Amino acid sequence: MIFSYGVTVCGPAHEAEGIPCQDAHETAKLPDGAAVGAVADGLGSEKHSGMAAELAVRIVTRHCAKHIKADMGDADILRVLRDSFRIAQNAIEAEAGKKNFDLDQCDTTLTVAVLSGGRLYYGHSGDSGAIALTENGLYLKVTEQQRDDLGRVFPLYFGEEKWVFGKFPSRVAGVLLATDGLLETFCPIYLQDEPVALYVALLRFFTDRSGMEKDGESAAEARIHSFVSGIPADKVSDDKTVVVLLDNDVPVAEQPPEYYDEPDWDELKEKWKNAYRKKAYPHLFQDDGYIAPEKADVLPSLGVNNATRRIAEEEEPENSAAAIIQINYSNEV
Repeated sequence: MIFSYGVTVCGPAHEAEGIPCQDAHETAKLPDGAAVGAVADGLGSEKHSGMAAELAVRIVTRHCAKHIKADMGDADILRVLRDSFRIAQNAIEAEAGKKNFDLDQCDTTLTVAVLSGGRLYYGHSGDSGAIALTENGLYLKVTEQQRDDLGRVFPLYFGEEKWVFGKFPSRVAGVLLATDGLLETFCPIYLQDEPVALYVALLRFFTDRSGMEKDGESAAEARIHSFVSGIPADKVSDDKTVVVLLDNDVPVAEQPPEYYDEPDWDELKEKWKNAYRKKAYPHLFQDDGYIAPEKADVLPSLGVNNATRRIAEEEEPENSAAAIIQINYSNEV
């Protein structure tokens, strides 16, 4: 049996400015025991992107629920997913035309997952994303964020050249979808070069199969909604959306206990900062360690981008949410 929940919480920045939530999600269960879930994030700078996000998740979820059948092969399921993206974008364009909206103000990301008998199929556009829970008990990224070198998102409107569809290669027991406000908390910058690059302890909290089976989907959704709503605004000010599909008929092996341990954030932060200090100011490093910039005779003034300079001067990076979120998570459990 597949359990599911979905949560969308308006970001504090939008609430403060009186801007409606621009995230959206939807889930559906298929008669044959499969399930589909979708998340979308309307681009924050665009006036009608929330409309696009809501329309996108509704159309792709319902199209997949209607057309995916138990006896379908991989190619047919992926075809249905691809068709759903086309239909969603066409519907957004039609709605924009009907309401005389500028289409440039109607961009959204879109990430969709179909979970069926341990098989995971996905479609993806933009900087939301998906993380799988495999039968081996590992959490693995399914998608990569689609942004250019300046951090600009590739939305659904960019079309099939940018859309990504696939079948995950491993057998899975669950999948978590999230818009970027939460996704980057599950994939914090401090872990990006570590052997385990995901915040496993937090992912396990969000994908608690035994709790879902015992307490039910509504209780799980309420617990996650409370948790997400409590994330401090100074750490994640964006809208936040998460969808989880869990198949309790797929057994999950346990990894060694240390796999689920809370990371040592202080150690990781210092390691991460030192690595970027070395990139920013290589001449300030000697074999015996780091020489602080204020003790150097000459500070570099060229060849260092703003992000690297900020880190080198020991300021907090923008994506440091995990350092505070682990406190909230620890209190929950």
